[in-house]
Amino acid sequence: MSRIELISPASGSPYREADVLALCQGQAVRAGPGEDFVGRPMTALIASARDVVKLRTEYRLEAPQARRFVEQAVAREAGLGVHHPHKTWFLWQPADEPGRILIGNITPRLLTLEQGTALAERFDDEARVDLIAQAVARYLALFATQEQSLDLGLSNFGVDAGGTLFYVDDDVYGGNDITPLSDALGVWVRSQAWLTPALGRRLGQQVAGDLRRHFSDSHWVTVVAEGLRGVFMPSARGEVVTALIEGLYGSHTTPATTPRAARVLQETQAGGPMALLADVHGNAPALERALDYLASRGIERGLVLGDVVGYGPHPAQCVAMLQGLQGWDMIRGNHDHAVAHGQLRSGASRLAQWSLEWTIDQLDAEAQAWLAALPVFLQGDDWLAVHGSPRDKTFFNGYVYQMTYTENLDEMAQRDLPLCFHGHTHIQKSWLRDAGGDRGDSSAQQDLSAAAHALICPGSVGQPRGGEAGVELAIVDTQTRMLEYIRLPYDLSTTVADM
Repeated sequence: MSRIELISPASGSPYREADVLALCQGQAVRAGPGEDFVGRPMTALIASARDVVKLRTEYRLEAPQARRFVEQAVAREAGLGVHHPHKTWFLWQPADEPGRILIGNITPRLLTLEQGTALAERFDDEARVDLIAQAVARYLALFATQEQSLDLGLSNFGVDAGGTLFYVDDDVYGGNDITPLSDALGVWVRSQAWLTPALGRRLGQQVAGDLRRHFSDSHWVTVVAEGLRGVFMPSARGEVVTALIEGLYGSHTTPATTPRAARVLQETQAGGPMALLADVHGNAPALERALDYLASRGIERGLVLGDVVGYGPHPAQCVAMLQGLQGWDMIRGNHDHAVAHGQLRSGASRLAQWSLEWTIDQLDAEAQAWLAALPVFLQGDDWLAVHGSPRDKTFFNGYVYQMTYTENLDEMAQRDLPLCFHGHTHIQKSWLRDAGGDRGDSSAQQDLSAAAHALICPGSVGQPRGGEAGVELAIVDTQTRMLEYIRLPYDLSTTVADM
């Protein structure tokens, strides 16, 4: 005899065991592209006009394990708060399969955001954009509070008769990477032909509002917007994605079009030597030595590739020294970002976290605001400057080193970027792609004119990690492609004593 057992049904649930059993014995519906339902091949879907049953036939568990699985699913979904409140899990023992336990759940039948024709009959285009924005809001809220991710496929979100949106998939995913949102936005622009530039801009504005609401800074707006630029897009949809990016940034200018970045572009295109400094890390005597050396050579412009602060004992002095420079531009590193926004949980070691907490106490509000306002990348016609790596969509967390340089050169080739200046590794080295293949080069003098692509790290001003003490920096001419790596001795005693 078939038997259904409902597991922890919600208060007010309309479902009764006999009704669920009757539905389970019905005919499974087709699922796939062009159908009303999308699902896994091993999940049987049975639908009535009012309800939908999912039978998770991929699981073949003994009764105790099946019960434990369902109880854990119930507890997990209660903590997520994204599913329909009437969703009910159950165990089914079919009469024709003695000893087998099937796992399933039943929910009210919702109109998914993938069902374009039916959705358009109920909602106008602006309301449909608002529903997509609500799906993103659910995703961001869960990501920000629990570091869990929803599957952003439109078939995984459904709206009830009252217009309330719910998540209809059973699974959520762990991780701390928000970059899938860029990919999802790109998919929607490509697949939803009704999205116009005006509607794309509306969607971007709403997504940006939720990003800023759930995170303490606008960095993730930049991550999502710039990630969207890298998504494949047919030319016919180009205006829509451009409008969406404009909506994301809103009144906030993009890093690549700020007046600071424009000045770097003009000066770099004029030719001549330019200094590259990275990873000062709060070491004022080292920074002073670097700047004095550059002044002695008459070099008055350059790029600081992030991490002005962190680790070292002189964060306020280093910020003040760099604020006073004319003709220089700076980008934000991961330590700068953590200090500016109080985000100290981003994978840092215990020592790094301690130093970041200490550093925050040493900086006044003006210094923190200066760090927060630094762009996370700068880009010229033939170069990119980031703290981390060109393929890192967060801009300041990825590393370029022996295990990753090839894929970063691949990224540069795909984006047609000859030069990338970066920090973060604290290792003075170039990684090159030329007619001879891919290779690393630590030579003090390098001619990059034959290289199709070059990754250039000037080392670290304040905390070199190549095995030699000293101040590390580089001087480059982007027109002649001549590069010079420099290591300078300095008196470490003040830094050591202050540490």
